[in-house]
Amino acid sequence: MLLVSLIFSLIVEYVGIAFFWPEEGALHSKAVMETESRYFSEEFTRSLLLSDPVVTVECWLTLAYQWLFVDSGFLGWLNAPHADQGNDFTRTLNGGAAWLLVKLREYLLATVYVTLVFLIRVTILVLSVPLFVMVAAIGIVDGLVRRDLRRYGAAYESSFIYHHAKRWIKPATCLPCVIYLSMPFAVYPNILLLPAALLLGLVISLTTGAFKKYL
Repeated sequence: MLLVSLIFSLIVEYVGIAFFWPEEGALHSKAVMETESRYFSEEFTRSLLLSDPVVTVECWLTLAYQWLFVDSGFLGWLNAPHADQGNDFTRTLNGGAAWLLVKLREYLLATVYVTLVFLIRVTILVLSVPLFVMVAAIGIVDGLVRRDLRRYGAAYESSFIYHHAKRWIKPATCLPCVIYLSMPFAVYPNILLLPAALLLGLVISLTTGAFKKYL
């Protein structure tokens, strides 16, 4: 799921650079990265999983950036001259590489920024796991209470709701995460994560409450 979301977000950004924001180029994804970083540093100052999430995650992101783009030589290759090195054949190849680099530079820079945005959003999702666990637990308890009330009240039982609600558990869990990770613009995390958590809790409550067999 993570790899699919990253690839999809890169494709969306490339299409945006080509057709929707060609004047901005890679600056669009850079602005998104800066906004997402600000959201994270302002809103995730406390966590059940980390004692100091902002400092810890900034350290992780710095290490990931260093390993993926600096130590790998990607940024050095992106910023290095390519046309005037070696013999004629090598210079011809370097000239072609330089021409291609000019054409693709904005896309390559956007790849760096989109990857960093992706890492920030994955971190936000990981830090939001306690929220989803809490909502799921509440949904289970609520569903079990309604199920017992229905059983002891001799109410009508049907497997229709159970089977249809059960199908939505996985989409209710995965789809909001994929949408959030793939968005080409900055989005305040709570705008998407809170409704997603409530939807998951509702689906789990419906599934548990409609379960017919004895537990």
